[in-house]
Amino acid sequence: MGRTSPLPSAQLPSPFHHNKDWEQYGLKASLEHQLWEVLKHHAKGLMVPEIEKSLDGGSDTSKIVSVLEESFYFFALAEGKWCLAVYQPLRWGFAGTGKIAEDFIEALSLVPGAELMTAAARKKDRLPQAQEFAKKHGVMKAVEDYEALAKDPDVDIVYVSNIHPAHKDASILMMNNGKHVLCEKPLAVNASVTREMIAKAQETGVFFSAALWTRFFPAIQTVRTLIQSGMIGKVHHFHGAFIAEMSEDIERIYDPTMGGGALLDIGIYPLSIASWVFGRQTPQVVSAMGMVHPRGVDALGMVNLKYSQTEFASITFGICMASSPVEGTVHGTKGSIKLHNAMHCPTKISVQLKGEEPWVLEFPPPEKPESINHGAADGFNFPGGIGFVYEAMGVHSAVINGKKQVEDIGRDEMIMLMEVSDRIREQLGTSYPQDGPLQKFTAAMPSVLS
Repeated sequence: MGRTSPLPSAQLPSPFHHNKDWEQYGLKASLEHQLWEVLKHHAKGLMVPEIEKSLDGGSDTSKIVSVLEESFYFFALAEGKWCLAVYQPLRWGFAGTGKIAEDFIEALSLVPGAELMTAAARKKDRLPQAQEFAKKHGVMKAVEDYEALAKDPDVDIVYVSNIHPAHKDASILMMNNGKHVLCEKPLAVNASVTREMIAKAQETGVFFSAALWTRFFPAIQTVRTLIQSGMIGKVHHFHGAFIAEMSEDIERIYDPTMGGGALLDIGIYPLSIASWVFGRQTPQVVSAMGMVHPRGVDALGMVNLKYSQTEFASITFGICMASSPVEGTVHGTKGSIKLHNAMHCPTKISVQLKGEEPWVLEFPPPEKPESINHGAADGFNFPGGIGFVYEAMGVHSAVINGKKQVEDIGRDEMIMLMEVSDRIREQLGTSYPQDGPLQKFTAAMPSVLS
């Protein structure tokens, strides 16, 4: 069995907004959060009458049962008792042992039911590195290659985090052997390959999702609540920018054969947030311009998206300039919502309504156990790395509940986002070897070149 969570149950972070100070803004603690707070202290679960007695009142049995059955898959019924799904065991394997895998696996170790079973080397001669990775991060064992991982009977789900072009083969290998798969974003380098991967997931009937961690943050969930409430009126525009200077020494970023470039590495964040703000619509128009690095990858992109006659987005991404705050703003007819730095792993938003002072909502990340200390960014390799715990809990819960995807990261949307990315690359003038002569421009949408 994998190592147990170093996080006490009392500190297990809630994925729901819940700060009592926010009631002045009309944001009351949700029933979902109240149930989370009750059940996190009862790993073996409670019967509904026991849960009802533990709540503050105001919710009848039918409402409690409805939320338990439908809310974000975070609750599970085990032996007649309701519990947090994260307390149910799920055995994890790892295809990829780089920096992002380190961050994810340490956040995953905070999920009580996660068992860290197997880390795989990319090929046999790299087994020592996989063994070192496993020892460092509390994984039970290491195996010599992905084939061995796929056939490991002790693994239920595999986190795929190797380089972008290698996602397809690793993911399909796992799915063909009955493993659930959480694959790092982007799923692939183009829409055509993405469709192949999703088709395989549908054929095999396993869980398959992109690891788009931004969607799981409580701050993002709260932004959605605010938009849906109509608080800022009709939303007309989103703007987001992700500028992060990256050294040319980072080979995978500047090599087209490795799926390099700013768009797939960081541009996917503002692009996916724009999609989420406008209800996952396919853009009617995609217009892009930017700079191409001498090695052939996109170094800077500025993209305008038209979703309807009244809904627009503008995003910027780049790796060739000095880094700047990663922020985004949703603009509506009654006000705006700002996602503060860093918007792809947000812990702070602010709301500005007409004629009022702005108000700020903060979402402190869970406390980091002292045992996590493998990187320079507060113990992680990437800033905000502790936030991977929200994604880990969401995926873990979805699989426990028999779901085939995460509701907030639909497969159709993943295809659409890659179609948009293909169209952006078409206009920037970049391509990958995997594109092929007829596969690059698959987006069924007009652009300024149409």
